[in-house]
Amino acid sequence: MKKSLHFLLLCFCSLFISNVFAQSTQQPDSLGLPGDNLNLYAVMELFQTSETLEGFERKLNSETEKINNLDLNNDDKIDYIRVMDHVDGNSHNIVLQVSINEKENQDVAYFIVDKNDKGGVQIQLIGDEALYGKDYILEPNYTEAADVNETPNPGYVKKSTQQSTDENGNTTIINNYTTYETASWPVVRYMYAPNYMIWVSPWRWYYYPDYWTPWEPWYWHRYYGYHSYRYNYYYGNYRYCHNYRNPIARNRYYGRRMVSNSVVVVIRSGNFRRTYSRPDEKSTGKIEYFKDKGISPNKGRALEEGKPKIETETPKTTIRKAPKNKTVENPNQNPNEQEQKPLNKRPSKVNVEDNEKPKNTKPSRESTIENVKPNNTKPSREKSNDNIKQNNTKPSRERKIDNIKVQKNQSSGSGKKIENGRIKP
Repeated sequence: MKKSLHFLLLCFCSLFISNVFAQSTQQPDSLGLPGDNLNLYAVMELFQTSETLEGFERKLNSETEKINNLDLNNDDKIDYIRVMDHVDGNSHNIVLQVSINEKENQDVAYFIVDKNDKGGVQIQLIGDEALYGKDYILEPNYTEAADVNETPNPGYVKKSTQQSTDENGNTTIINNYTTYETASWPVVRYMYAPNYMIWVSPWRWYYYPDYWTPWEPWYWHRYYGYHSYRYNYYYGNYRYCHNYRNPIARNRYYGRRMVSNSVVVVIRSGNFRRTYSRPDEKSTGKIEYFKDKGISPNKGRALEEGKPKIETETPKTTIRKAPKNKTVENPNQNPNEQEQKPLNKRPSKVNVEDNEKPKNTKPSRESTIENVKPNNTKPSREKSNDNIKQNNTKPSRERKIDNIKVQKNQSSGSGKKIENGRIKP
């Protein structure tokens, strides 16, 4: 009994020590295989957004996309990945392959794109077992119930969402696809079009397109740091699974699978593990991601803290208070229309006196009378009579008679006197 207890305790301790050792040497999200330098989640996203297989191949080998980081022949240069489509009825096997040398080729991964009788399309991306291990399968987050019962509607595509929260409190929004939605991907519509020409890459060892030039591969930590901020999107739209949806297509692929003995030797020797020797490069990869996406350092720190959403920075606007007795200018108004008349407001008496009178205004009755009087005033009746009396006064009867009498007396020379209008002898 004691021996059995000791044996169980020893097994438990050995398992615990092995797990601790594995956690200390194995990095998170790392397979410990050469496939770590080609993120198949990023390949699936690129496939979803591509329009043609030729365009997919070109972007897959683009330095600006930073998806391909493979160096399978250890020449310190990125390997060119060519794309080849093998068609069998409604099933497509799309192979991603690298030319190791003049005689050897190595398959990296392959797509199985299969269209059913109802018009739905199932898509799986399988990594080659030499680079990713056995049965490394990725697919969109399919909603199984909808695939079985629904009838395709060309005018509507259903996509439901779920939320998944891990032990650290990080929330991932999971988009559940139907096979009818994956059938609407641009590259899938292109492959099932009547005029589709099967794409087989013409490039091979030492014969590459003019637009492509190999570059030096990154260390894995830098590559992982660059893609680390995309994992919420990757896990929200694609998932890892263990089952093949079309085993016949899988068996058909294995009949043409290409494996390079040189790559097998490199894997067994462990020479590829030098890519894990620079953990300090992880921050460099993050900086590269922020730079490419135009993200500010503040947003980058918020992403690193695990915040689910980052608000975009809005420019600060300052509001100027309008001074008293002045109108506020409207910035959206035409400068020629800045002056506006007050609505339904009559100016006060003080403002009318201070400001200039508006044009075409009629003067008040009083002001009109005052302005007209000095120029066109008629003399009053009394004043007119006075003026007439002064200019055209007639002498009174008595004074006239007196003057006549005096003149007669002077002319006659008589000594008669006239008093009070009467002649005295």
